[in-house]
Amino acid sequence: MGLPLLEGMLPGGFAASATAKPPVRLGWVYFPNGMVRESWTPKGTGRDFEFNTTSAPLAPVRDHVMLITNLAHDRARPNGDGAGAHAREGATFLTAVQAKKTGGKDIYLGESIDQVIARQIGRQTRLPSLELGVEPNRKEGRCDSGYSCIYMSNISWRSTTQPSSVEINPRRAFDRLFGAKGEDGARFRERSAARQSVLDFVGEDASRLQKQLGATDRRKLAEYLESVRAVERQIAQMKSLPPIDVPAGSRPSGEPEDFVAHTRLMYDLMALAWQTDATRVITFMLANSQTNRVYENLGIKSGHHQLTHSTGQDGDIQKIDEFVTAEFARFVAKLRDIPEGQGSLLDNCLITLGSAMGDGRKHDHGELPVVVAGHANGAVAGGRHLKLESETPMSNLFVPTAQLAGVKLDRFGDSRGSLAALAGS
Repeated sequence: MGLPLLEGMLPGGFAASATAKPPVRLGWVYFPNGMVRESWTPKGTGRDFEFNTTSAPLAPVRDHVMLITNLAHDRARPNGDGAGAHAREGATFLTAVQAKKTGGKDIYLGESIDQVIARQIGRQTRLPSLELGVEPNRKEGRCDSGYSCIYMSNISWRSTTQPSSVEINPRRAFDRLFGAKGEDGARFRERSAARQSVLDFVGEDASRLQKQLGATDRRKLAEYLESVRAVERQIAQMKSLPPIDVPAGSRPSGEPEDFVAHTRLMYDLMALAWQTDATRVITFMLANSQTNRVYENLGIKSGHHQLTHSTGQDGDIQKIDEFVTAEFARFVAKLRDIPEGQGSLLDNCLITLGSAMGDGRKHDHGELPVVVAGHANGAVAGGRHLKLESETPMSNLFVPTAQLAGVKLDRFGDSRGSLAALAGS
Protein backbone atom coordinates (compact mmCIF):
# COMPACT_ATOMS: atom_id res chain seq x y z
CA MET A 1 0.00 0.00 0.00
CA GLY A 2 1.13 3.55 -0.64
CA LEU A 3 1.77 5.99 2.15
CA PRO A 4 -0.09 9.25 1.62
CA LEU A 5 0.42 12.15 3.99
CA LEU A 6 -0.69 10.71 7.35
CA GLU A 7 -2.04 12.61 10.31
CA GLY A 8 0.87 11.45 12.43
CA MET A 9 3.33 13.07 10.03
CA LEU A 10 2.05 16.55 10.93
CA PRO A 11 3.03 18.45 14.09
CA GLY A 12 0.71 17.12 16.79
CA GLY A 13 -1.40 15.29 14.19
CA PHE A 14 -4.97 16.15 13.23
CA ALA A 15 -6.33 14.38 16.28
CA ALA A 16 -4.16 16.38 18.67
CA SER A 17 -4.91 19.78 17.17
CA ALA A 18 -7.89 20.98 15.21
CA THR A 19 -5.73 23.70 13.68
CA ALA A 20 -3.11 21.35 12.19
CA LYS A 21 -3.55 21.18 8.43
CA PRO A 22 -1.83 19.31 5.60
CA PRO A 23 0.61 21.36 3.52
CA VAL A 24 -0.56 23.24 0.46
CA ARG A 25 0.57 21.75 -2.86
CA LEU A 26 0.93 24.00 -5.88
CA GLY A 27 0.81 23.18 -9.57
CA TRP A 28 0.81 24.99 -12.90
CA VAL A 29 -0.40 23.29 -16.08
CA TYR A 30 0.55 25.15 -19.26
CA PHE A 31 -1.04 24.86 -22.69
CA PRO A 32 0.13 26.82 -25.78
CA ASN A 33 -1.72 28.72 -28.49
CA GLY A 34 -4.41 30.14 -26.19
CA MET A 35 -8.08 29.32 -26.75
CA VAL A 36 -10.90 30.43 -29.05
CA ARG A 37 -12.14 33.29 -26.90
CA GLU A 38 -15.82 33.34 -27.84
CA SER A 39 -16.12 29.64 -26.96
CA TRP A 40 -14.17 29.94 -23.71
CA THR A 41 -15.34 33.07 -21.87
CA PRO A 42 -18.03 32.17 -19.30
CA LYS A 43 -21.33 34.00 -19.08
CA GLY A 44 -22.19 35.82 -15.86
CA THR A 45 -19.92 36.53 -12.91
CA GLY A 46 -19.41 35.42 -9.32
CA ARG A 47 -21.34 32.28 -8.44
CA ASP A 48 -24.03 33.15 -10.97
CA PHE A 49 -22.17 32.12 -14.07
CA GLU A 50 -22.59 29.63 -16.91
CA PHE A 51 -19.88 27.57 -18.53
CA ASN A 52 -19.26 28.16 -22.21
CA THR A 53 -18.73 25.40 -24.80
CA THR A 54 -15.03 24.95 -24.11
CA SER A 55 -15.24 25.20 -20.32
CA ALA A 56 -18.29 22.89 -20.10
CA PRO A 57 -16.19 19.79 -19.20
CA LEU A 58 -15.47 21.50 -15.87
CA ALA A 59 -19.15 21.27 -14.87
CA PRO A 60 -18.71 18.02 -12.84
CA VAL A 61 -16.08 19.76 -10.68
CA ARG A 62 -17.74 23.18 -10.68
CA ASP A 63 -17.53 23.61 -6.90
CA HIS A 64 -13.77 23.09 -7.01
CA VAL A 65 -12.74 25.45 -9.83
CA MET A 66 -12.58 29.19 -10.37
CA LEU A 67 -12.53 30.71 -13.85
CA ILE A 68 -10.60 33.98 -14.04
CA THR A 69 -10.90 36.42 -16.93
CA ASN A 70 -9.10 39.63 -17.93
CA LEU A 71 -5.64 38.56 -16.78
CA ALA A 72 -2.86 39.65 -19.15
CA HIS A 73 0.84 39.03 -19.75
CA ASP A 74 2.23 42.32 -21.06
CA ARG A 75 5.80 40.97 -21.09
CA ALA A 76 4.74 38.41 -23.69
CA ARG A 77 3.96 41.25 -26.10
CA PRO A 78 6.62 42.57 -28.53
CA ASN A 79 7.42 45.73 -26.59
CA GLY A 80 9.80 46.67 -29.40
CA ASP A 81 11.16 43.16 -30.06
CA GLY A 82 9.07 42.35 -33.12
CA ALA A 83 7.72 38.88 -33.94
CA GLY A 84 8.07 35.89 -31.65
CA ALA A 85 4.75 35.64 -29.81
CA HIS A 86 5.04 31.92 -29.16
CA ALA A 87 8.55 31.99 -27.73
CA ARG A 88 7.59 34.86 -25.45
CA GLU A 89 4.37 33.22 -24.26
CA GLY A 90 6.20 30.14 -23.00
CA ALA A 91 9.03 32.14 -21.48
CA THR A 92 6.77 34.68 -19.78
CA PHE A 93 4.08 32.34 -18.45
CA LEU A 94 5.61 31.80 -14.97
CA THR A 95 8.30 34.51 -14.98
CA ALA A 96 6.30 37.62 -15.97
CA VAL A 97 9.56 38.86 -17.52
CA GLN A 98 10.40 39.89 -21.09
CA ALA A 99 12.72 37.33 -22.66
CA LYS A 100 15.92 38.58 -24.24
CA LYS A 101 15.59 38.10 -27.99
CA THR A 102 18.49 35.88 -28.92
CA GLY A 103 19.02 32.66 -30.80
CA GLY A 104 22.36 32.05 -29.12
CA LYS A 105 23.49 30.95 -25.70
CA ASP A 106 23.16 34.41 -24.14
CA ILE A 107 19.60 33.72 -23.02
CA TYR A 108 18.23 35.94 -20.28
CA LEU A 109 14.86 35.81 -18.59
CA GLY A 110 13.98 35.60 -14.89
CA GLU A 111 13.31 33.20 -12.05
CA SER A 112 9.85 31.65 -12.31
CA ILE A 113 7.30 31.73 -9.52
CA ASP A 114 7.43 27.97 -8.94
CA GLN A 115 11.17 28.16 -8.22
CA VAL A 116 10.76 31.19 -5.95
CA ILE A 117 8.33 29.10 -3.91
CA ALA A 118 10.41 25.90 -4.09
CA ARG A 119 13.44 27.71 -2.65
CA GLN A 120 11.46 28.41 0.51
CA ILE A 121 9.41 25.26 1.01
CA GLY A 122 11.28 22.67 -1.07
CA ARG A 123 13.55 21.46 1.72
CA GLN A 124 10.61 19.79 3.42
CA THR A 125 10.19 17.16 0.68
CA ARG A 126 12.31 14.68 -1.29
CA LEU A 127 12.29 16.96 -4.32
CA PRO A 128 11.98 20.76 -4.05
CA SER A 129 10.01 20.77 -7.30
CA LEU A 130 9.19 18.64 -10.31
CA GLU A 131 9.03 19.84 -13.92
CA LEU A 132 7.09 17.62 -16.32
CA GLY A 133 6.35 17.74 -20.02
CA VAL A 134 5.18 15.60 -22.90
CA GLU A 135 7.09 16.92 -25.91
CA PRO A 136 10.90 16.71 -26.27
CA ASN A 137 12.88 19.58 -24.79
CA ARG A 138 14.87 21.60 -27.33
CA LYS A 139 18.08 23.01 -25.91
CA GLU A 140 19.70 24.55 -28.98
CA GLY A 141 18.85 26.50 -32.12
CA ARG A 142 16.41 29.21 -33.12
CA CYS A 143 12.72 28.42 -33.12
CA ASP A 144 10.55 31.52 -33.37
CA SER A 145 11.61 34.70 -35.19
CA GLY A 146 15.09 34.81 -33.68
CA TYR A 147 14.31 33.43 -30.21
CA SER A 148 16.19 30.50 -28.73
CA CYS A 149 14.31 27.20 -28.69
CA ILE A 150 15.02 27.05 -24.96
CA TYR A 151 12.37 29.69 -24.35
CA MET A 152 9.76 27.48 -26.02
CA SER A 153 10.61 24.30 -24.13
CA ASN A 154 10.69 25.58 -20.56
CA ILE A 155 8.27 27.43 -18.32
CA SER A 156 10.28 26.87 -15.12
CA TRP A 157 13.48 28.90 -14.62
CA ARG A 158 15.87 28.57 -11.68
CA SER A 159 17.64 31.81 -12.50
CA THR A 160 17.86 34.44 -15.23
CA THR A 161 19.99 32.14 -17.38
CA GLN A 162 19.12 28.63 -16.20
CA PRO A 163 15.88 26.88 -17.17
CA SER A 164 14.77 23.86 -15.19
CA SER A 165 15.06 20.55 -16.95
CA VAL A 166 11.71 19.20 -18.15
CA GLU A 167 11.21 15.46 -17.67
CA ILE A 168 9.04 13.85 -20.34
CA ASN A 169 9.68 10.18 -19.48
CA PRO A 170 7.19 8.96 -16.85
CA ARG A 171 9.48 6.24 -15.52
CA ARG A 172 12.39 8.62 -15.02
CA ALA A 173 10.05 11.06 -13.29
CA PHE A 174 8.85 8.27 -11.01
CA ASP A 175 12.43 7.26 -10.16
CA ARG A 176 13.34 10.85 -9.35
CA LEU A 177 10.42 11.04 -6.95
CA PHE A 178 10.68 7.68 -5.25
CA GLY A 179 13.87 5.90 -6.28
CA ALA A 180 13.86 2.72 -8.30
CA LYS A 181 13.59 -0.79 -6.85
CA GLY A 182 15.59 -3.95 -7.51
CA GLU A 183 18.29 -3.89 -10.18
CA ASP A 184 17.17 -0.49 -11.45
CA GLY A 185 17.28 0.78 -7.89
CA ALA A 186 20.87 -0.38 -7.46
CA ARG A 187 21.90 1.45 -10.63
CA PHE A 188 19.97 4.51 -9.47
CA ARG A 189 21.84 4.56 -6.14
CA GLU A 190 25.18 4.01 -7.88
CA ARG A 191 24.54 6.95 -10.19
CA SER A 192 23.57 9.13 -7.24
CA ALA A 193 26.75 8.21 -5.34
CA ALA A 194 28.92 8.76 -8.42
CA ARG A 195 27.24 12.08 -9.13
CA GLN A 196 27.84 13.18 -5.55
CA SER A 197 31.58 12.49 -5.82
CA VAL A 198 31.81 14.22 -9.20
CA LEU A 199 30.03 17.27 -7.82
CA ASP A 200 32.47 17.42 -4.91
CA PHE A 201 35.40 17.38 -7.33
CA VAL A 202 33.90 19.91 -9.74
CA GLY A 203 32.87 22.23 -6.93
CA GLU A 204 36.39 22.43 -5.49
CA ASP A 205 37.96 22.90 -8.92
CA ALA A 206 35.49 25.63 -9.88
CA SER A 207 36.10 27.50 -6.63
CA ARG A 208 39.80 27.73 -7.44
CA LEU A 209 39.07 28.82 -11.00
CA GLN A 210 36.76 31.61 -9.87
CA LYS A 211 39.67 33.64 -8.53
CA GLN A 212 41.19 33.86 -12.03
CA LEU A 213 38.13 35.11 -13.93
CA GLY A 214 36.69 38.48 -14.88
CA ALA A 215 33.43 39.85 -13.50
CA THR A 216 31.14 38.42 -16.21
CA ASP A 217 32.65 34.97 -16.05
CA ARG A 218 32.59 35.03 -12.27
CA ARG A 219 28.85 35.69 -12.39
CA LYS A 220 28.30 32.82 -14.82
CA LEU A 221 30.47 30.52 -12.74
CA ALA A 222 28.67 31.57 -9.55
CA GLU A 223 25.35 30.56 -11.15
CA TYR A 224 26.89 27.24 -12.15
CA LEU A 225 28.20 26.62 -8.64
CA GLU A 226 24.79 27.40 -7.19
CA SER A 227 23.24 24.81 -9.50
CA VAL A 228 25.87 22.32 -8.32
CA ARG A 229 25.07 23.09 -4.70
CA ALA A 230 21.36 22.70 -5.42
CA VAL A 231 21.96 19.19 -6.76
CA GLU A 232 24.15 18.37 -3.76
CA ARG A 233 21.42 19.53 -1.39
CA GLN A 234 18.84 17.50 -3.29
CA ILE A 235 20.92 14.33 -3.07
CA ALA A 236 21.59 14.86 0.63
CA GLN A 237 17.93 15.60 1.24
CA MET A 238 16.80 12.41 -0.47
CA LYS A 239 19.22 10.43 1.72
CA SER A 240 18.09 12.09 4.95
CA LEU A 241 14.32 11.72 4.44
CA PRO A 242 12.61 8.35 4.98
CA PRO A 243 11.80 6.31 1.87
CA ILE A 244 8.33 6.51 0.40
CA ASP A 245 6.38 3.35 -0.28
CA VAL A 246 4.11 3.54 -3.30
CA PRO A 247 1.46 1.11 -4.56
CA ALA A 248 2.77 -1.97 -6.31
CA GLY A 249 2.66 -1.60 -10.07
CA SER A 250 2.53 2.18 -9.97
CA ARG A 251 5.95 2.59 -11.59
CA PRO A 252 5.38 3.41 -15.29
CA SER A 253 6.73 0.97 -17.84
CA GLY A 254 8.16 3.69 -20.05
CA GLU A 255 7.06 6.48 -22.36
CA PRO A 256 3.71 5.79 -24.08
CA GLU A 257 3.59 6.36 -27.81
CA ASP A 258 0.05 7.71 -27.57
CA PHE A 259 0.16 11.30 -26.30
CA VAL A 260 -3.25 11.03 -24.62
CA ALA A 261 -2.07 8.11 -22.48
CA HIS A 262 1.22 9.95 -21.94
CA THR A 263 -0.56 13.08 -20.71
CA ARG A 264 -2.83 11.14 -18.38
CA LEU A 265 0.13 9.23 -16.96
CA MET A 266 1.89 12.50 -16.15
CA TYR A 267 -1.25 13.81 -14.46
CA ASP A 268 -1.41 10.59 -12.42
CA LEU A 269 2.23 11.05 -11.39
CA MET A 270 1.41 14.56 -10.20
CA ALA A 271 -1.39 13.17 -8.03
CA LEU A 272 0.87 10.44 -6.64
CA ALA A 273 3.68 12.92 -5.91
CA TRP A 274 1.31 15.14 -3.93
CA GLN A 275 -0.45 12.24 -2.23
CA THR A 276 2.86 10.94 -0.88
CA ASP A 277 4.19 14.47 -0.24
CA ALA A 278 7.27 13.69 -2.36
CA THR A 279 7.16 17.26 -3.63
CA ARG A 280 4.76 20.18 -3.23
CA VAL A 281 5.62 22.20 -6.35
CA ILE A 282 4.99 20.86 -9.87
CA THR A 283 4.85 22.39 -13.35
CA PHE A 284 3.49 20.49 -16.34
CA MET A 285 3.81 21.54 -19.98
CA LEU A 286 1.05 19.89 -22.02
CA ALA A 287 3.06 20.89 -25.08
CA ASN A 288 5.89 23.22 -26.03
CA SER A 289 4.87 26.69 -27.13
CA GLN A 290 4.11 26.87 -30.87
CA THR A 291 3.41 23.14 -30.84
CA ASN A 292 2.14 21.76 -34.11
CA ARG A 293 0.83 18.52 -32.63
CA VAL A 294 -1.83 16.82 -34.74
CA TYR A 295 -4.78 15.78 -32.58
CA GLU A 296 -5.72 12.71 -34.57
CA ASN A 297 -7.71 11.43 -31.58
CA LEU A 298 -10.18 14.24 -32.31
CA GLY A 299 -10.33 13.52 -36.04
CA ILE A 300 -8.20 16.56 -36.83
CA LYS A 301 -5.69 16.35 -39.69
CA SER A 302 -3.71 19.61 -39.34
CA GLY A 303 -1.24 20.71 -36.67
CA HIS A 304 -2.38 22.91 -33.78
CA HIS A 305 -0.19 25.91 -34.66
CA GLN A 306 -1.02 25.58 -38.33
CA LEU A 307 -4.72 25.74 -37.52
CA THR A 308 -4.33 29.08 -35.73
CA HIS A 309 -2.91 30.59 -38.94
CA SER A 310 -5.65 29.17 -41.20
CA THR A 311 -9.05 30.64 -41.89
CA GLY A 312 -12.21 28.65 -41.28
CA GLN A 313 -10.58 26.33 -38.73
CA ASP A 314 -12.21 27.71 -35.59
CA GLY A 315 -14.18 24.50 -35.05
CA ASP A 316 -11.09 22.29 -34.98
CA ILE A 317 -9.23 24.68 -32.68
CA GLN A 318 -12.19 24.71 -30.30
CA LYS A 319 -12.19 20.91 -30.22
CA ILE A 320 -8.57 20.99 -29.06
CA ASP A 321 -9.37 23.60 -26.43
CA GLU A 322 -12.26 21.49 -25.12
CA PHE A 323 -10.07 18.38 -25.03
CA VAL A 324 -7.43 20.19 -22.96
CA THR A 325 -10.14 21.36 -20.54
CA ALA A 326 -11.68 17.88 -20.28
CA GLU A 327 -8.34 16.25 -19.43
CA PHE A 328 -7.73 18.85 -16.74
CA ALA A 329 -11.22 18.24 -15.33
CA ARG A 330 -10.42 14.52 -15.17
CA PHE A 331 -7.30 15.33 -13.15
CA VAL A 332 -9.19 17.62 -10.77
CA ALA A 333 -11.79 14.89 -10.20
CA LYS A 334 -9.01 12.42 -9.40
CA LEU A 335 -7.58 14.75 -6.74
CA ARG A 336 -11.10 15.27 -5.34
CA ASP A 337 -11.50 11.50 -4.91
CA ILE A 338 -8.25 10.98 -2.96
CA PRO A 339 -8.94 11.23 0.80
CA GLU A 340 -6.61 13.32 2.95
CA GLY A 341 -7.12 14.50 6.50
CA GLN A 342 -10.70 15.61 7.03
CA GLY A 343 -11.32 16.05 3.32
CA SER A 344 -9.59 15.34 0.00
CA LEU A 345 -6.21 15.92 -1.56
CA LEU A 346 -7.81 18.58 -3.77
CA ASP A 347 -8.78 20.52 -0.63
CA ASN A 348 -5.05 21.03 -0.01
CA CYS A 349 -3.98 21.84 -3.58
CA LEU A 350 -4.05 24.91 -5.78
CA ILE A 351 -3.49 24.21 -9.47
CA THR A 352 -3.53 26.80 -12.25
CA LEU A 353 -4.35 25.81 -15.81
CA GLY A 354 -3.46 28.57 -18.23
CA SER A 355 -1.53 30.10 -21.08
CA ALA A 356 0.29 33.34 -21.76
CA MET A 357 -1.53 33.63 -25.09
CA GLY A 358 -5.14 34.72 -25.10
CA ASP A 359 -6.40 33.64 -28.52
CA GLY A 360 -4.06 31.80 -30.87
CA ARG A 361 -5.81 33.13 -33.95
CA LYS A 362 -4.91 36.67 -32.89
CA HIS A 363 -1.63 35.88 -31.13
CA ASP A 364 -2.59 38.29 -28.38
CA HIS A 365 -1.70 38.20 -24.70
CA GLY A 366 -4.71 39.69 -22.94
CA GLU A 367 -7.95 38.14 -21.67
CA LEU A 368 -6.01 34.97 -20.91
CA PRO A 369 -7.91 31.70 -20.38
CA VAL A 370 -7.18 30.73 -16.76
CA VAL A 371 -8.67 28.18 -14.35
CA VAL A 372 -7.64 27.73 -10.72
CA ALA A 373 -8.61 24.42 -9.08
CA GLY A 374 -8.46 23.38 -5.44
CA HIS A 375 -8.97 25.07 -2.11
CA ALA A 376 -5.52 25.64 -0.49
CA ASN A 377 -6.56 24.43 2.97
CA GLY A 378 -9.97 26.05 2.72
CA ALA A 379 -8.67 29.50 1.79
CA VAL A 380 -10.04 29.43 -1.78
CA ALA A 381 -13.67 28.81 -2.65
CA GLY A 382 -14.60 27.31 -6.00
CA GLY A 383 -17.71 27.61 -8.10
CA ARG A 384 -16.91 31.17 -9.17
CA HIS A 385 -16.15 33.25 -12.23
CA LEU A 386 -13.79 36.01 -11.18
CA LYS A 387 -14.01 38.81 -13.75
CA LEU A 388 -11.18 41.25 -13.12
CA GLU A 389 -10.39 44.73 -14.31
CA SER A 390 -9.08 44.66 -17.88
CA GLU A 391 -5.31 44.11 -18.22
CA THR A 392 -4.78 42.81 -14.68
CA PRO A 393 -1.24 41.35 -14.67
CA MET A 394 -1.12 37.55 -14.48
CA SER A 395 1.63 38.03 -11.91
CA ASN A 396 -0.98 39.49 -9.54
CA LEU A 397 -2.30 35.92 -9.30
CA PHE A 398 1.15 34.52 -8.48
CA VAL A 399 1.55 36.66 -5.34
CA PRO A 400 -1.37 35.22 -3.31
CA THR A 401 -0.61 31.75 -4.68
CA ALA A 402 2.81 31.93 -3.03
CA GLN A 403 1.37 33.43 0.13
CA LEU A 404 -1.14 30.59 0.50
CA ALA A 405 1.79 28.17 0.57
CA GLY A 406 3.39 30.13 3.40
CA VAL A 407 5.88 32.05 1.26
CA LYS A 408 6.48 35.71 2.04
CA LEU A 409 6.05 37.60 -1.21
CA ASP A 410 4.69 41.08 -1.88
CA ARG A 411 5.56 41.53 -5.56
CA PHE A 412 6.60 39.36 -8.46
CA GLY A 413 7.55 40.22 -12.04
CA ASP A 414 5.33 43.03 -13.30
CA SER A 415 2.69 42.61 -10.59
CA ARG A 416 0.83 45.65 -9.36
CA GLY A 417 -0.27 44.04 -6.14
CA SER A 418 -1.90 40.86 -4.89
CA LEU A 419 -5.07 39.36 -6.32
CA ALA A 420 -6.83 39.35 -2.96
CA ALA A 421 -10.07 38.08 -4.48
CA LEU A 422 -8.42 34.68 -5.04
CA ALA A 423 -8.77 33.85 -1.35
CA GLY A 424 -12.44 34.58 -0.94
CA SER A 425 -15.88 33.15 -1.09
